[in-house]
Order: sequence, then structure tokens, then C-alpha cells
Amino acid sequence: MADRSSMIERPEPSPIVSLDEGISLIESGEAPDDICVDIGSDTLLRADGVKGLSGLLQRLRGHRMILSLSSGEIAPSVVPMRSGKPDMHPDVAAILDALKDQG
Repeated sequence: MADRSSMIERPEPSPIVSLDEGISLIESGEAPDDICVDIGSDTLLRADGVKGLSGLLQRLRGHRMILSLSSGEIAPSVVPMRSGKPDMHPDVAAILDALKDQG
């Protein structure tokens, strides 16, 4: 029998969900922090980036949009990747505003 003093008990991993199910769970606020999403081709995505679940949601929506575009159809489930305006450095915003005023 193995020496139990060196064994580490790991928590139960969360279940692996599909792309659409993962997006739905995150959008509804019901996704666990350790959600694991299968996007096909043995590729699993997790919310392990700096932006957590919101970053994962953005990646999943982008992947779904690319899949939809590559299949030649736009599905009603494809939604914009971001709500509102994109984040922009203040210097970039000032340059773009100046260019808009010149034009």
C-alpha cells in the first residue's frame, strides 16, 4: 500500500461543457470559476487569464463567430464580442479625435 502521507487530494474537476453551453453559463452568471469549455479538436479553454470569466467569454464568442463565418452562414447565436466601446489608451483616443476633427 502507498504511503498516504505523500498523497495529495485534489478537488473534483468541473465538468467539461460545449461551446454554446459554456457561453450560456457565463452569460447567465451561473458558470463556476473553474469552468472548462471544449471547443473541438481536443482543445479545452479555461478562465485562467487576467480577465477571468469575461475574458473567456470574449474568446468563446470570437471562436463561435469564426466557426460561423468559416461555414458560410451567420447564425442568430452570433453576437458582438464586446458590449460598448473597446478599451483604448487615452493618447490613442486623442489622436483619433484629432484626425476626426481634421476630416
